[in-house]
Amino acid sequence: MVGVDTALRRLTREAGKLLAPYGFQGSEARWVRVAPGGVASVGRSRTVRTWTDGQQVVRFGLEVNATPTSWWEFCAWRDAQLGRPPARLEEATGPGLIDARGLPAELTEWWSLRVDPAQEGQQALPADVELIRADLPRRVHAYARRALRLLEPDHYLDELLADPDPGIATSEAIVVLLADRGPGPHLEEALAHLHRCLEQHGGASGGANALAYVRDRASVA
Repeated sequence: MVGVDTALRRLTREAGKLLAPYGFQGSEARWVRVAPGGVASVGRSRTVRTWTDGQQVVRFGLEVNATPTSWWEFCAWRDAQLGRPPARLEEATGPGLIDARGLPAELTEWWSLRVDPAQEGQQALPADVELIRADLPRRVHAYARRALRLLEPDHYLDELLADPDPGIATSEAIVVLLADRGPGPHLEEALAHLHRCLEQHGGASGGANALAYVRDRASVA
């Protein structure tokens, strides 16, 4: 028998070991793989502790993120304007607009790790530990593939473009990723949409930074 927190740490380490064959490395519940298209990461979500009938329940899941190289280049450019050193690619984060969407619901529902009511000292319920351990390989595979898929050419951009009503953050990311292709009608249309978003919301520093970057990168007026 082990305590809930110990069980959580062990399950987290097991997730990291399962991610290693996919090229992910790291610790502290976040594992990263630098790929040709950017950096992919899979991490353990935050934990939420609740009490049901006086018994503690710890809920958690996995998270997925991808940072296309073109977005990292934009962030490096933005940091340079502020006199800050750029982050290393393996430390890059953002845009943070796409996650585990598209995965089946059974892969995105959080696990529940309950306390064994028959034991003293907040011991983890063995049945919950074994259920999560058995589910880990399937989930890790799905999240690793999802993260790496987002780094395939234009895949992140295509998912952003599927948004029927993109806001400022999404519009900003779209123009940054489109700028990597150079000038063209799609970029012009995206810039026009971002301009409209900024006008509607009274301006925003992020959007303004993206506009300046695109003018510099793609020579678009």
